[in-house]
Amino acid sequence: MKDYYKILGVLPGCTQAEIKKAYRLLAVQYHPDKNAGDKASEERFKEIAESYIILGDAAQRHAYDCSKGYKKQHKPKVSATGHTPTGILLMFKKIKEKVFNAGGRINKEMLFKLVDDILTDDTVTFLISAEEILTNNLIIDEIVVCGIFMNAEHKPLIKEKLLVLANGSARMINRISILDPKNPDTL
Repeated sequence: MKDYYKILGVLPGCTQAEIKKAYRLLAVQYHPDKNAGDKASEERFKEIAESYIILGDAAQRHAYDCSKGYKKQHKPKVSATGHTPTGILLMFKKIKEKVFNAGGRINKEMLFKLVDDILTDDTVTFLISAEEILTNNLIIDEIVVCGIFMNAEHKPLIKEKLLVLANGSARMINRISILDPKNPDTL
């Protein structure tokens, strides 16, 4: 298996910003347009692009790190309240299910309070520290769907917490943007 960190010239513990910066510098240096006809440079560019595809995506990077032994697969962490990331996900799935089965009769204040009570700062910190990126992404998806049905004044409060939980993932930040009151896709 290729060492994607070595290809980009970064360390396994580096930030997503450092990966992006290394990729951009190397991509410019080895781009086929700058090195016309140089097969070695073209192959290097392909390796750099492949490395960035894996390391630039948080979920793929996590899976790669586990496969290389940079991160250990371990028992799920348990929050101070006794919940696991999967348990928290299931709570939000149940809330979303109730919203969908409400037949249009949604108490928006109660929905906000319920989501806000579960998605405390401590819960967000716990979910980030648990490093279960896929589970966190699913939690964000569930909350975004519920958030669509909330009052306009509550959406920014939930959005703020979700942005922290997204932990810099551009894809998740984009999904969360649907809660922006200026977004034409929101209700």
